[in-house]
Amino acid sequence: MPSKKPTITIRVTDEEYKVLQAWADKDYRTVPSLVLALTKKAIDDHTQQNHQEKSA
Repeated sequence: MPSKKPTITIRVTDEEYKVLQAWADKDYRTVPSLVLALTKKAIDDHTQQNHQEKSA
């Protein structure tokens, strides 16, 4: 059964993809898995920053 999660498509340059591929290989991940992990970290950081700003 297909996932009902939203899908995001991005386009990167060949050079950017090579960097992502090397990084993913180093971490024993696929490029999509790496991008998902980076996205989740960015969302967590953004959420924490917004929470701190609202608490101040």
